[in-house]
Order: sequence, then C-alpha cells, then structure tokens
Amino acid sequence: MKFTRIEIFNFRKLRGARLDMSDKQTLLVGANNSGKTSAMKALRKFLKDRGGIDTRDVTASNWEEIEQIAGAWTQEAEADLTPLLAQLPFIDVWLHAEASDFHHVAHLIPTLTWTGGLLGVRLRLEPKKGADIKAGYLAARQAAEALQPVGTSAKGFALWPRDFREFLDKRMKDLFELNAHLLDPSTYTASGEVAPPPLPPLSVGIGPNPFAGLLHVCEINAQRGFSDVGDGKDDDGKLVHAANRKLASQIQPYFRKHIDPETAPTPNDVEALRAMYDAETTFNDRLKDGFANAIKELEDLGYPGGLNNPKISIATQIKPVDGLDHPAAVQYDISGDASGVKLPEGYNGLGFQNLISMVFQLMRFRDDWMQVGKFKSQVLNPDDRGIEPLQLVLIEEPEAHLHVQVQQVFMARAYKVLRNHEDLEKKGSAFTTQLVVSTHSGHIAHAAVFEELRYFKRELPSHGVVPTATVANMTGLFGADTQTRRFVTRYLLSTHFDLFFADAIIVIEGAAERILLPHLIQHHYPDLAVAYLSFLELGGSHAHRMRPLIEALEVPTLIITDLDAVAKVDIDGKNVTQSARPRSGAAQTIVNQVLKTWLPGIEEVDKLMAAPPNTLCHTDASRAIAVAYQTPQEVTQGAQTQTITPSTFEDALALANAEAVTDAAKAELACRMTRAFAKSISTASTPEDLATALFDRLAKYPEKAAFALDLLYIEDIKVLRAPPYIEKGLIWLAGALTGGEGAA
Repeated sequence: MKFTRIEIFNFRKLRGARLDMSDKQTLLVGANNSGKTSAMKALRKFLKDRGGIDTRDVTASNWEEIEQIAGAWTQEAEADLTPLLAQLPFIDVWLHAEASDFHHVAHLIPTLTWTGGLLGVRLRLEPKKGADIKAGYLAARQAAEALQPVGTSAKGFALWPRDFREFLDKRMKDLFELNAHLLDPSTYTASGEVAPPPLPPLSVGIGPNPFAGLLHVCEINAQRGFSDVGDGKDDDGKLVHAANRKLASQIQPYFRKHIDPETAPTPNDVEALRAMYDAETTFNDRLKDGFANAIKELEDLGYPGGLNNPKISIATQIKPVDGLDHPAAVQYDISGDASGVKLPEGYNGLGFQNLISMVFQLMRFRDDWMQVGKFKSQVLNPDDRGIEPLQLVLIEEPEAHLHVQVQQVFMARAYKVLRNHEDLEKKGSAFTTQLVVSTHSGHIAHAAVFEELRYFKRELPSHGVVPTATVANMTGLFGADTQTRRFVTRYLLSTHFDLFFADAIIVIEGAAERILLPHLIQHHYPDLAVAYLSFLELGGSHAHRMRPLIEALEVPTLIITDLDAVAKVDIDGKNVTQSARPRSGAAQTIVNQVLKTWLPGIEEVDKLMAAPPNTLCHTDASRAIAVAYQTPQEVTQGAQTQTITPSTFEDALALANAEAVTDAAKAELACRMTRAFAKSISTASTPEDLATALFDRLAKYPEKAAFALDLLYIEDIKVLRAPPYIEKGLIWLAGALTGGEGAA
C-alpha cells in the first residue's frame, strides 16, 4: 500500500497543486515563496493534526469570490453552501492498495467490485452538525448594524463583522470541521489539468479521520529551536528551557514507551529496579539523619503540635526516567582517549546537535510505529487496529544548521534509518514508508534521484490579488529520450541543483562569461543583482538538451550563446566547411544547435543578424525564455565607425571595452590573449581590421578564462560594460523578473 498522489486545493499559495508521490522519498524544491511550506502545512493539518485550519490558510485570491457568495445570502433565501465549500481548503488523497489490504481499507472501497488498485478520499472543511453558518453571519451583521453609530460608517469605522472573512476569523473553528468523502477511482487521470473530480451523487461523509489504523504520520518541522545554552521560546511563544528542545527531551518519551523497567518488567528490569530501591533506601536514611536537627528545631518552636497535626518527613523517590530529566542527560565525550572528558550536549555545535537530533527522531518514529520494546506490552484501547501498514514522515528544511557534506549524508541515509527494522527490511514487507522532504538546499536535492524531485513554481496572479504556485513532476520529463535524460542528470550531479531554487537562469557558453557576468550584473543591472540567479555553463552544442527541464521549470531563462558561424571555402580543390567571422551576405550558416533547433530555429547567418521581433533578443512567446547571440554592433576605431558582428563573447567584450582591455594588458602577468588583443586595439586602423585581428588572435591564443581573469585586475571594474547583445538579453531578463519593459 502506498500514496500515489495528493492534490491540494485552496490552501495558501496552492490554489490547485498536484503532488505525485514517489515510492520511497519525495523532495519538494523551488525558489523562496514558491509554495513548499504551504504543501507541508497542508499535509500536517489534513493528515496529522486533522484540523486547525483557519482563514489564513485559505488562498488569498479566493476571498473575493467567498465574499460575493456570502453577500448574496438573504434571510428569506436558503443558502447553498456548495459554492462556498469549493472555495475553502480541501485535499484529494489517492492510494494504491492490493486486495490483500482489504481489512485495512474496507471503509474506503467505493464499490463491491473493487479487487485492488486506486482508492480516493477527499478531506474537506464542512459545517459542523447543527451549525447554521448563514444564520450566524446574518445575525452578527444585523447586530453590528443596529449598534453602528450614525455617520461613522462613512469615516471607515465599523463593528465586527465588517465582512464574512472577519466573521470567520473568530468563528471558523466553531462552525467548520473536517469530513472525508470517497472518490470514484474512474475519475483519476494520469496527467493533465489539476482539477478536483466531482463527488459521487449523494456522497456521505465518513468522518474526519478516514486513515485511522491505516496511516502513521510523523513530522520534523523547520522550527526545531536549536540554540546555545540558555532559554528560548517554543512555537507557541512559551518559555522553554534550552535542554527541553534538544536530544535530552526526546530521550524521555522514547524511554517511557520502549525501555521503562517499570512497564512489564523482565528479569533484567527487576535487577535494575532492586538496585534503584536500595539506592532510594540508603539515600532516605541519609536524608533523615541530615534533616534531624532542622526538624527538631521546628518542633521546639511548637510546630507541629498536638496529636492531630502531621509531622514532617523528608524522603526521595527515585523513578527511572528522573535520571534523564536534566540538561546533562546527554553528553559528548571530547577526550578521544580513556580520560573520559565529557560536556553536556548544549556545548556542542548546532549542526552536530541538529544532525543527531533528527536521526534520533527518525529512529523514534520508526520504533513507535513498529511498537518496539515495551510498547507492545502496553494496554491497547479497544479501537486499536495494530500497526498501521503505511507511515508518512514529513521533514521540513533539514538543512538548518548543517554544513553541506552532512546535508548530503543525511538525505542519503534518512530513508535507510526509517527502514532499519527486521519487519521493514525484508523483501515483500507489508509495511510502507514514504518520506516527504521540503528543502531550499541544492545539496539536499543533489543527494536525491532526479525523478524524486517535485518542483514548485510561482505563477503570476491571473485570477486574484496574490501569486499562487503549481508543481512540476520531474518523472518522465524527457520521455523516451534516454540519452538526453542521462546527460542532464549527470550534468546536474557534476555541478549544483541550484537552478531548482533560482529566480532566473542564465545559460552561458564558458568560463569567461561565468567569471565576468556576475560583476557586470552587480554594477549595471540592479534588478538582477538582488535576484537569485543560477548560471549554467553549457556550450551551444549542449544547451538545447536542457530544453525539457528549462521549459518545465518555467523560470525566466536567458541563453547567452555564440553564433558559431561557418562558411564553405575551397582548399586544394576541396569544398571545406570551417569557422568564419560572421558577415552579412557571405552565405554563412551556423553549427550552434540551440539556435538551429530550439530558439529561434534559424540556421542562416543573414536571417539571424536581422533585428529580432522585439528588438532585444529572440524570445519564446509562450514561455519566459530568450536567447542572446552576437549581433551587429557599432565600433569606432581611429576616425571610422562601422557596424561589426563579433564571433565570441571575448572579442565582443574587447570591441565594447577597448580601454579596459588595454589597461588589463599592462599587468605583469597578463596572458598572451590579453596582450594580443591590446596590441590589435593599438595598431588596427579601421573597425574591420580590428575585428579581423581579434578573430585571428582568438584562434591563435585560446586563453579565454585567463583573459577574463586579467580584466578583474583593472583599477575600476565598474567601467566594464556588457557587449550589446548581452546587454539586450539582461534587459529582457530584468523585465521578465519585474514585469517591466523588456519582458516578452
């Protein structure tokens, strides 16, 4: 048995989001404020807490429609709550179960013909029994209007409730509760638009907890409260001693459930209990002797006096768990030898504390689920159905306080810890564990299988006041193209997964762009300087292989590439194709696969040099993707100004920054390419001569990275400007991020 899909509707940023579940672990990735936390909170409130939903959990863009629904109510008309319920949060949970699981899922089976397969359950907010939402709202409004002072409404003053949302701010928990309805498996669709299927006619709710005895839910949330020694506050703002937020506080419940010798004692437990009894007796004798004088002094003062007044007796009671109820219950041996020098856990680094704490919690989740140790001997209530066949573990932002190596190790081991039990490790186990992790860390994502990623992408507001989010499933993204899938996954593994968390992506040709573009952006493009940009260093021969991934992410993407012009020349009577400096009217073509097969899909140099449709760069009209390549730019050399088309980023940069290149060449260790460029700039008589000289020297001294590094030595790097074709691309990208001019 396993979850196959969970669809979330009208919950915070997720107006309609589909979360396809991997068999083992599912990673939620995406940029900041993209909806990952909304998904984790929805899973917690619907599946774990089974309630606690309030007005802040309703998608903000839904309130306009909700207010219209409530505003149409009158005292005479009967209120139809169906439209209202469709605007409130609910989730659709899809499970796959075998016929052998019948005894667990009998109450979820929609028809008598079911023999295994999909089962669907909708959990939604519904009015509580006897709750008349319409009458309560109208009565509250009438009472407020009756008390409203004359003339104050025009000044903005109004009594509660001013609108339906304000009414629900106070009354939502009193009026609504969760209820579950069965879904028809035939309405399940493998792909397509995320839309809730209709409930079967005359659907009857089956209660707020349809997964009782079926699902064991555990969570490690992001607010773990780790700090140095001292007090702090918990999630509710209550003062909590620092020790209560660390591993010591987790040991006590584990001890009570699985180890406590007072629960169904074994022979070994009896021996331990006898030792504690002896210690308690000895200590009590010492207390009696030590307090004897003090008690006698009290008695000499006349208290306690008489036969009816109780006498004072001081004694101790040693309980097994008491030995763990102090800040030093967990200690770390820092000696490294037999000296045994130890410190309490509060004196260790936050990362080490966090790692140990999370691993211990995972162990506790597993052992609680599997009823390890004394747990089995505890008295079960009549409704207990034994061990649930399915465990769902939620971990929010495990990277907090962990350095990058530990992040990868934790992610690689977390699922193994959850399955480290003899009943879970064996093949064909009847128990299933599914782990859901939300993260902002590329290193966490790096440790996962590509198909386990679920990418949360922000959508600009098209139907309301705030942006919402959707989810892209990385499974099957490349279809049957195994070669492309292999290239992309291996490329990402060899670099970083930061593109899954970026505000925008810039695909570049090589090291020179990677070195200089951040400086150009920092000093000349302020809107981009504050954005989270991911740079993918890919040549024009490979960038097109990233097309399925980039289009799925729907993040504004600028591809900066070279024309890679070629021309046919006659060499010794043979017609040979070789690299050429781009020229109009020379019947040149290109070998750049991005420009040929993706965007703009043109192979002839003359057509590529023509002005792009929006005068900035070629863009995909249906997606926020643009490509920038060398186009004609005005160059002044000597007394002449001509239009020149460069061939690479390096000669385009030199043509636009002649003085900076000349300054860089003065450095003692300047590379041959920088010195050669500077010489060409000083000796060429015309722009055409300069362009030809730079092209020839590129072939002779291919030291592109060294050339870029030399430019970092110039006195004022702010004078360095992007070549015109890149400037056009960066202007477009800034517009795509801000919604201003330049966006397609």
